[in-house]
Amino acid sequence: MHRPVKAVTAACALALATAASASAAPGDHVPHTVIVKYQPGTSATVLSSLERLVGAQALVGRISANGARVIRVAGSAQAAADRLNRSASVEYAEPDQVMRATAVPNDARFAELYGLHNTGQTGGTPDADVDGPEGWDASGLGAFPSTGGLKVGIVDTGIDKAHEDLNGKTVDCAATTAGVLGIIGGDPVPAESRGCADDNDHGTHVAGTIAAKANNGVGVAGVSFDSPLGICKALHGTLGVGSTAAVANCITYLAGKGNRVISMSLGGGESTTLRQAVQQAWNGGNGSLLIAAAGNDGDGTLNYPAAYPEVVSVAATDDDDQRASFSNANSDVEVAAPGVDILSTKRGGGYVKYSGTSMATPHVSGVAAVIARRGGTPAQWRTKLDTAVDDLGAPGRDPSYGFGRVNLAKAATP
Repeated sequence: MHRPVKAVTAACALALATAASASAAPGDHVPHTVIVKYQPGTSATVLSSLERLVGAQALVGRISANGARVIRVAGSAQAAADRLNRSASVEYAEPDQVMRATAVPNDARFAELYGLHNTGQTGGTPDADVDGPEGWDASGLGAFPSTGGLKVGIVDTGIDKAHEDLNGKTVDCAATTAGVLGIIGGDPVPAESRGCADDNDHGTHVAGTIAAKANNGVGVAGVSFDSPLGICKALHGTLGVGSTAAVANCITYLAGKGNRVISMSLGGGESTTLRQAVQQAWNGGNGSLLIAAAGNDGDGTLNYPAAYPEVVSVAATDDDDQRASFSNANSDVEVAAPGVDILSTKRGGGYVKYSGTSMATPHVSGVAAVIARRGGTPAQWRTKLDTAVDDLGAPGRDPSYGFGRVNLAKAATP
């Protein structure tokens, strides 16, 4: 989706990397740091003497709740704590423990997902992320259930249903007809018999960011990892090209199947057909929250369906919480999400990094699915999505980030 032309295309660029993740184990201490609480009335002379005895180098903090001191020692924190605890003047002493979000899954490449949990591992700014682990904890998902999430629809290039991180996820599956030279004709109703196999990688990548299995010991984790997926293939071939007719029919198909959140990492020019399909999905029946990519022109171009008022338009940020250079900036941008060098699933197994507003969009769709699981209406979910952000750029809504970069922890609060 490089220009607002009649063809609708997927947008991304690629790269690769590896790493591993582990949560803090019991006994994992901050090096050389001890918390010590003295008995009431302990003199400054006794305090100073005890701390010299254990090789204290500096007072680095205090505990507001009880007045305990946080000290740095030259040697072992545990040894210093043990020695301090032998004194009658000490109420307690203990090493300063390492604390991490409890909802950190064991997926082998989770540490590479800076969009979910940014520790600076990619050279970016720590916490420039959607606060995935914190949001899972706050949503009651810290035990990583495999089912129970809201079904999310995806209009894209299809999915590799057999991928180790996606198998068993697809519950709705359809595709439009591929025509000459990869231009896609939109059938009145996409036929189930055609299947929804991915011939591009783009759709499989998007699906992984939304709902890849979590805590299964392999690969990555999706934002809404317990969500089932509805897949409608509107884009075909290595170029990921489709038509407004195909996309419009996929939107209608997915809304009709009860997909209350519909993710569209695609875009093109304005179309009455597409707009009416969007309006019907937003207003019809129980309604669906539609989320789409703002576009990769790097300017103020309006990209459709994102630019329709019924659709949430998503911009892309990098690992420093800066607007990606390719991300469109205009008055229609509603929220932003990580979209640069995003690791996710690919066809045939394995994982790949892509960049684009296409990669930002599924982050937002996953956050929306976690919001929607609590009940309510698409309009209510959208309001929550717009307020559950970290405001970036100019205060309030701005063309680069909209209301801000989405935050799952904020989205998880009532």
